[in-house]
Amino acid sequence: MAQSLNISGIQPFNLLKIKFGEKEAEQFISLIKEEIESTFDNKKDSLSTKTVLANLELKIAQLETTIAKTESKLLLWAFVFLATQLGAIFAFLKFFIKQ
Repeated sequence: MAQSLNISGIQPFNLLKIKFGEKEAEQFISLIKEEIESTFDNKKDSLSTKTVLANLELKIAQLETTIAKTESKLLLWAFVFLATQLGAIFAFLKFFIKQ
């Protein structure tokens, strides 16, 4: 079994293993590790680990903000759809009750 990366208390290997299977999750985690190592190896003046983690946390926060905005837009559209459907139902009922 591959070593589990631990990011913010979450073990991505275990989450990926559930979704994709052990072999694929292990390959994906090893690919991520190789990419991170090559990034640090290629840069002579590589960023400190704290800076990388700070940037990662910032990106995660931006992603959470984007998800929250998207969620609020979906709720708004759901409400608009519901209001439109109720209006159409009441219009049909009013039309058929008059006749």
